[in-house]
Amino acid sequence: MNNTNIRWTQLTWNPWSGCRRVSPACRYCYADTRAEGFRGTPAFPNGFDLTYRPHKLREPLKRKEPALIFVNSMSDFFDEQVPDEWRDRVVEVMCDTPHLQYQILTKRPKVMVNYCERREFPDNVWLGVSVELPLYLSRVNLLRKARGTGPKFISAEPLLADLGSPLDLSGISQVIAGGESGLHLRDPALRARRGMADPPPGKPNAVKGWVPRPDRIPWAQHLRDVSLKAGVAFFWKQWGGAATASAGYILDGREWGEQPRTLGENGRWQDSMR
Repeated sequence: MNNTNIRWTQLTWNPWSGCRRVSPACRYCYADTRAEGFRGTPAFPNGFDLTYRPHKLREPLKRKEPALIFVNSMSDFFDEQVPDEWRDRVVEVMCDTPHLQYQILTKRPKVMVNYCERREFPDNVWLGVSVELPLYLSRVNLLRKARGTGPKFISAEPLLADLGSPLDLSGISQVIAGGESGLHLRDPALRARRGMADPPPGKPNAVKGWVPRPDRIPWAQHLRDVSLKAGVAFFWKQWGGAATASAGYILDGREWGEQPRTLGENGRWQDSMR
């Protein structure tokens, strides 16, 4: 497992890597860019082609302290190419490590629902779906159908439009959201279509000092307000820009980093919002 700069988790665990693009959020996938950049190396011998990593499978068993772990940050746990046998082995490790909390995020909720029909996830697994545009809100309905007793979450990152109203958060424990990041957003045309922040005036190639776009701040405010009204944890990850931290992550004067489950003083995980 690896440490990570992803603000809503602590560690990443990749029993396999590689994926295929399925929606607009995938267009500038950081995992694809990274893996292809290291194609042919020991880390990513096959680039972003699907690659099983059996030497990674038992890594969580070595972890004695509680932690939040993002599973398959370099893939999709429910990619159609992945055989259920691979998933079964991972779930067995999850069941054997109840002190760890596992976050699984997918853009393929139909595969998730089908898998859950034969195997329910344990309480320490958080199931989530990516929703970057209103077109993909149907993924949330499928998430609600997935059998599992742990928290369920929505990741609206990259947020490419206002998700609109009404937004049904019944059965959802957390909303994570954030703007897209990457050097491609230095292009004004791409930034107009996909960005939530602009570079400082006169410095189009700057990495730091970006500012949220006034016309898109309401996208974030809307998700926060709907989450608060529903009693759902809200996590604003970043505004994005040329780099993840280009415009920071402050929304209306404060940080929003709520989690549906937190580590209590007794060293046990406990629900924090509901």
